[in-house]
Amino acid sequence: MQFLSNEQFSNAVNSRTPLGRLGEPKEMAVLVSFLCLPAASYITGQTICADGGMIVNGFVFQG
Repeated sequence: MQFLSNEQFSNAVNSRTPLGRLGEPKEMAVLVSFLCLPAASYITGQTICADGGMIVNGFVFQG
């Protein structure tokens, strides 16, 4: 992700995320794995935000 090499942008993203960091690929993989299990068979038509809470604050980059 080349845009994350911009330190100003990266700091803005992290400051707006309640967890204070970007998600790791393994954290996204766990969600995908769960959704593939029979335990998730009743989940349909949902938007699942695996974003560290960023959606709570919204995100607008002004730089």
